[in-house]
Amino acid sequence: MDFLIYLMKVNVAIILFYGFYRLFFRQDTFFTGKRITLLSILLVSLLYPLAQIVPEAIAEYQAIKLPVNFSYLSPEVYATSEITPAGVSLRADWPTALLAMYILAAGILLVRMLLQIGSILYQIIRTQTIEIQGIKIHNCPGLQSPFSFFSWIVLNVNQYTESECYEILSHEETHVRQLHSVDMLLSELVCIFCWFNPFVWLMKQEIRLNLEYLADRSVLQSGCEAEHYQIHLLRLSYHKAATKLTNNFNVSLLKKRIFMMNKKETSKRSVWKYALLMPVVGALVFFNGTLKTQAQTVTKQEKTENPEPVFSHVETPPRFPGGEKALLKFLQDNMVYPEVAQEQAIQGRVNVRFIVEKTGEITDVQILSGVDPSLDKEAIRLVKKMPKWTPGEQNGNVVRVYYTLPIVFKLKSQSFFEGQSSAGVIIRGDIPDDVIFEVDGKVVSKAEFDKLNPDNIESVAVIKDSPEGPRIKITTKKQK
Repeated sequence: MDFLIYLMKVNVAIILFYGFYRLFFRQDTFFTGKRITLLSILLVSLLYPLAQIVPEAIAEYQAIKLPVNFSYLSPEVYATSEITPAGVSLRADWPTALLAMYILAAGILLVRMLLQIGSILYQIIRTQTIEIQGIKIHNCPGLQSPFSFFSWIVLNVNQYTESECYEILSHEETHVRQLHSVDMLLSELVCIFCWFNPFVWLMKQEIRLNLEYLADRSVLQSGCEAEHYQIHLLRLSYHKAATKLTNNFNVSLLKKRIFMMNKKETSKRSVWKYALLMPVVGALVFFNGTLKTQAQTVTKQEKTENPEPVFSHVETPPRFPGGEKALLKFLQDNMVYPEVAQEQAIQGRVNVRFIVEKTGEITDVQILSGVDPSLDKEAIRLVKKMPKWTPGEQNGNVVRVYYTLPIVFKLKSQSFFEGQSSAGVIIRGDIPDDVIFEVDGKVVSKAEFDKLNPDNIESVAVIKDSPEGPRIKITTKKQK
């Protein structure tokens, strides 16, 4: 499945789940349940589309391994493309451009996150480890806002009274004990993956805020007075957090934290609301499965709805409208040489088999032998894009016929004849010394061949196995 489609499905799920969470669960005091819910939302959004990707990947792999069956075999058709000296395709399409922009922005955000982690670790390494109330901490003189990151707690001991230190340690020790840094890193990675979706960043904010609710509740349950603790939070509210990846004793949205501390606990009977998430998950799975089923149904209909036999050899084979020259021109005009194949200089012949129906339509397109997934995919796209053929005939009756089309993908060589006719034919590759040049039925020398004007060439045929040796046959427009 295309990556952009997968990305779209992930973001649709996140938007749907966020709206559901904000509508039904945001004001609940079931902080542990909300934490599980928020993490489940992220994981389900990332994983549910993969149920379709895995079977498709297996199917594509099996398709490449199909045995070669007998069918009507077309002469080799050369689908060529010019490669620039830098190895970059001149053809660009909007999905590729969008993907490039997405990767660039995601890369920048990933580098920023790694720099933040490096800054945190550096700050931890350069500080002195001491023990207060049986808890190991890193004392960092000059640090304005205490924070924790995984098993590390960092604060400026000299800045707080004994009671304030107790409150801070109770708060941060909760973050450490419950592994809240895992939630923060996961939400940060999802934000990088879906950086263009504002609802992902809102989801991250909800995760961060709920972790603070959990830590605040732990402080109050340890015996601290709520009023004193809230005044302490207000006193620290002007300090800047260390980084957005740490769990900070002082964070923004302080009014919401104080409101939640004073809020009456949600009735346990309201737990039933969380079961409402199941229909949402079911709807997403159904939506994803429906798309898959529709694709499978189309393929199945192509194979089973027409029970009539398919012939491998017929008296009158199927024919592309206009003949082989028209077929070559169609492929040359419509071929988009995959950029990844150009960059890696991948070439070769892809054998595509399909059925020409009685109506001339092309069905059951399969790869008999491939070269590279990118070239195989392009060959299938070209075949499926073809107009209706003239169907084959057997005993005077129109019949269904298997047809095998070898499509040769070849990149342009900068060391040889560079030119293209209006028909889209380009001669590629290094020429062997014993090659025979034939122009309009007449054998010519290499020097005469080099003088040809590419714009006057109507077609090119390469015969590798002729009795006289390799032969290049050129037909000029004058002979048309």
